[in-house]
Amino acid sequence: MTHSPNQAAPKRQPDASARIRKALIVGFLAWMLLVVVLPVLKVVDRSLNAEVAASIWDDGAEVRVGGRRVHLSDGEAFIDDEPAKVVDKHIDERGVVADLADETQFKYVAVSQVVIERKERKIKPIEVRIDGADWYIDGVFIGPDDNPVREAARYIGLTRFKKYFSESSLYSSLFNSAFISVVATAIAVLLAFAYAYGITRTCIPGKGFFKTVAMLPLFAPTMLYGLSLVYLFGNKGLVTTGLFGKLPWLAWDIGLYGAKGIIIAESVFIFPSMFLILLVALGSTDARLYEAAESLGASKWRTFWTVTIPGVKFGLLSALFAGFTLCFTDFGAPKVVGGQFNILAVDIYKQVIGQQNFGMGATVSIVLLVPAIAAFVVDRIAQRRQSSAMSAKSVPFTPKPKPATDRAFLVVCGAIAAFILIMLFAAGFGSLVKMWPYDLSLSLKHYTFKDTGGGGYAAFWNSIRMSFYSAILGTAVAFAGAYLIEKSREMRLPRQIAYFLSILPLALPGLVIGIAYIFFFNQPRFEIFGMSIPNPFVALYGTMAILVIANVTHFFTVSFLTATTALRQLDGEFETVSESMGVPFYKTFARVTVPVSLPAIIEIALYFFVSSMATISAVIFLYPVDTPLASVAVINMDDAGDTAPAAAMCMLIVVTNLAVRFGFQFASRGLIARTQAWRQR
Repeated sequence: MTHSPNQAAPKRQPDASARIRKALIVGFLAWMLLVVVLPVLKVVDRSLNAEVAASIWDDGAEVRVGGRRVHLSDGEAFIDDEPAKVVDKHIDERGVVADLADETQFKYVAVSQVVIERKERKIKPIEVRIDGADWYIDGVFIGPDDNPVREAARYIGLTRFKKYFSESSLYSSLFNSAFISVVATAIAVLLAFAYAYGITRTCIPGKGFFKTVAMLPLFAPTMLYGLSLVYLFGNKGLVTTGLFGKLPWLAWDIGLYGAKGIIIAESVFIFPSMFLILLVALGSTDARLYEAAESLGASKWRTFWTVTIPGVKFGLLSALFAGFTLCFTDFGAPKVVGGQFNILAVDIYKQVIGQQNFGMGATVSIVLLVPAIAAFVVDRIAQRRQSSAMSAKSVPFTPKPKPATDRAFLVVCGAIAAFILIMLFAAGFGSLVKMWPYDLSLSLKHYTFKDTGGGGYAAFWNSIRMSFYSAILGTAVAFAGAYLIEKSREMRLPRQIAYFLSILPLALPGLVIGIAYIFFFNQPRFEIFGMSIPNPFVALYGTMAILVIANVTHFFTVSFLTATTALRQLDGEFETVSESMGVPFYKTFARVTVPVSLPAIIEIALYFFVSSMATISAVIFLYPVDTPLASVAVINMDDAGDTAPAAAMCMLIVVTNLAVRFGFQFASRGLIARTQAWRQR
């Protein structure tokens, strides 16, 4: 069909698929704003502002604002129980301005000097008006059936930060955290480099075994490392007592509780992540560089420093900053073996749980967040440079047998693997012993969790449910979000913003996410431009849903990047051809993209499940009393002195994670084989 020159060509109708994609991109962007940006901004807001309580009592005869008490009694006025001077029914002294309706009631009170962090400070006045039965606090009406207490926010700037850094007992935690992180990272990177070097650059036997052992700490909550150290090096530990006096020459008291214990536990905790990064870096080095060095007659030592180290420098930097961030923000292991050695993560816990000081908890969260974000930024720069330095002409390095070198690295890798297995064995053995160290006969009594706190098997099954929901929701959001960003052409700027927000959670410690969700999801109303708006998300607080959302956010970035990598391997022609044939994008997504990307989707789901089972920091502030969790139960049992049941719960988590990973991989093997058959053609 043709059109004459005088006829206007018909306008192309808007593509329904494009409209749906735009709506989904906006929805994904809104999700990231809701679960990442707004809660974090609330933490910043809470650290810079104080929530000052104001209330009216005795039908207007008494007003309390921020620790100040203004009241009338027997015709006299008092401020903090000290007499106040009244001139023409007006009071103006000690940061209080008030007008009296009569000798028994106020009609107006404004307080500009209140108690914040145990010290009187100047603020913008908080106004209270009383008009008979109508009361107003900061302009908000307080009805007869309403709670007479209202929280009024006031800007206090850096007051809490000044307080934090002015008290040695508080700011010393920052130094302690930095010291622990630097030392543990240095130890772990040396061990991880040697371990990865032995697997990639030598011909040692059992490489598959060594890789598997290196990954085992990922399946355990960080508290397990602390508990294992207690059984090995505690006051009644196997090593400390010389195997209970049977091997006195073995007796060695390392002074576990404090910096030493935390460093050892954190070194084990961050080892797998650093090993994975270095394994990839060492495995992708160009073999031609070694051939050139050998032809030039360079010694092995010189080749190591001029070829090997420069070739993996960006991977090494990435491992260093990843390890530092993980160690700096960890809470579980220091809580078990830290003793009186305070660190920032435990400080947040003490401020929020111990003292209910949410304002100072927000302040410490910001202090914790700054180094984590700085390390994250440097890590991203290092990764970008590493990827840009790779060449398509690179030749994979193939190690050659060198008996002396192979034996040396077999000993090194064997020693590291043995220590990891000993850590797991110590916790498992301790959980089976009837009464350490007096009755070493084996029993399953600690696995009954009788007469212990924490919730027992109810907590364990709650964690399984939470992890399952987190895996479902997290996989769906991460993969769909990656697909919309990578495979869409619409809304370039919103997609770039969404990508940045998807990377951001990697820099957020779990404790910061937890406290951010308290402030955001537990706030009944939002004050926006002078208007008070009900919080539509407050119903999520105190439910399983908030735990799932916290886990999805905490572990989102790794999953999102995994999905992005898988999608980038797919030819863009799939979408182009489907669009030209008029096939809706969601059909292409369901029939082509998902089946082809199934291995990555399964890995993402397993990562969410395993991580959610083992996490403590993201949920410690959020779990409802009627929904105990396994990882939280470990902390509660350890606090109560129930070390063996705590170890038993840790071992249940480890066994469950291993069973789910290997069981799911085995069960889905046939499905993956069918969906990936095209790769074999």
